[in-house]
Amino acid sequence: MKPIKDRHGRGLAIALYGADGEILRLDAARLEAALRLKRALPGKPVLCARALEKLFGLVPVRLEVGLWNGKKISFHVSADLGNFINDIDCLIVRDQYNAAKVKGGLVADAGANIGVFSLYARALGAKKVYAYEPVKETFELLKANLVLNRAGAAIKAVNIALGKEKGQAEIQFNTRGEGSAMIKGAGVEVNRAVVYSGRRFVPVAPLDSLVKGRLDFIKMDVEGYEANVLLGAAGLIRKYKPVLSFSAYHRKADKKELPKTVAVIRPDYAITLNTFAEHDFYCD
Repeated sequence: MKPIKDRHGRGLAIALYGADGEILRLDAARLEAALRLKRALPGKPVLCARALEKLFGLVPVRLEVGLWNGKKISFHVSADLGNFINDIDCLIVRDQYNAAKVKGGLVADAGANIGVFSLYARALGAKKVYAYEPVKETFELLKANLVLNRAGAAIKAVNIALGKEKGQAEIQFNTRGEGSAMIKGAGVEVNRAVVYSGRRFVPVAPLDSLVKGRLDFIKMDVEGYEANVLLGAAGLIRKYKPVLSFSAYHRKADKKELPKTVAVIRPDYAITLNTFAEHDFYCD
């Protein structure tokens, strides 16, 4: 069995737990096979979940990640098993958002989904995490994962969408724990292949109105709404210059336009395009 190591070469222990107490400890080959299945079945979450359950030999209800630093993170497995396994790979194994600088800092997680990055940041030593997730059903999964990990006051979860101004916006969403919820108007090319099961209006607020005091790190994956979230955090960014680590691939113009948005707010950032998993900008 080849052990799983993260992008930095640090060992990870990943275990799946079944409803009847079965345990499967993943190795690198089994994880890669699961990711290949996910890639082979895009837009078919139910079929993908069944294929993964066959691969694993159990129906997983909980996953635990043991980090190199001795910390452990546990998650209730969402119904969209393929997306969940992919998120564990991207956010933790590949360290997609280059999260080292969360240690000792105050972190905002925009588009927190079920809490993978928020809990990873806490395990890396973040002082406090503000986790923002607009879809109520996904937010309930997020809260359940915070309870499972006894996060307490270390992670403050808020059921709201971040944006440029206070108000409301229509969001398209699914309820299986997917990370594809999208505010209407983010861009016609965003998530074009995704079939959504629901739409509703959700409250929107700028990050500047929600965080009173400094921020050290902002992670952002908001399905094409990144520019709006950046502009809504302009006051915090100008004052504190937090590290910014955010998606750069949702809209065709993102790689050109998002660095301009950052530069307008604060021109002294060094901006790097990272391709550890998806394409993301890292600004420090």
